[in-house]
Amino acid sequence: MCPNCILNQAGLAPGVYVAYGICMLFFVVALAAMWWAFRNGEFEDMEGTKFEMLDDGEDSGNASLAKARIEVARARAQAKLNG
Repeated sequence: MCPNCILNQAGLAPGVYVAYGICMLFFVVALAAMWWAFRNGEFEDMEGTKFEMLDDGEDSGNASLAKARIEVARARAQAKLNG
């Protein structure tokens, strides 16, 4: 507890309400950020990010082959889920 609270024997209620308010503000900001990310398609291609991270600008045969195999595996998994 703060020294002023101890000396004046003030309760913690005002501080708790401020803390809850700050937490609610952060929660609302986080929800808005998630909503914005979903609307702008940030979560559409989760697998492509790892290829972009390792890409040095030259499209080698191995990279194209790996991407093609991932797409084939993804298509098979989607077909298996659909029936």
